Amino acid sequence: MNSFDPVSVLVIGPTTRLHDLGAFLPERWILVRRTDFGGEPMHPDLVVLIDPSPSAVTEACLRSPTASVIAVLSPFSDHGEVVRVLDAGADACVRTTNAAIVAAHAEACHRRQLASPWHPQAA
Repeated sequence: MNSFDPVSVLVIGPTTRLHDLGAFLPERWILVRRTDFGGEPMHPDLVVLIDPSPSAVTEACLRSPTASVIAVLSPFSDHGEVVRVLDAGADACVRTTNAAIVAAHAEACHRRQLASPWHPQAA
């Protein structure tokens, strides 16, 4: 994966939330939506979880160990919820309903993946 390869984004959660996320992601990014982890196994670059429980975050980390996991919580969620999803393994946590903000966090997570010394292209 390099900065020119398509980036796959798996969004897990209600389809009514962040329905316009694809409009804010880079053109070559591929967005797949699911209501849960069922269906064909995927190996996404990024996983966006909408209102996840800590166990859902852990499941996403185990199912997609090379993916960055972004938890999107309600803007009204308390700091304890943020701490729990981050402790469960989320790479980022965003309290918003704004798809543009989530897209910006997705791009930042992808840049960190590319810059990681463990990234396959880093050597």
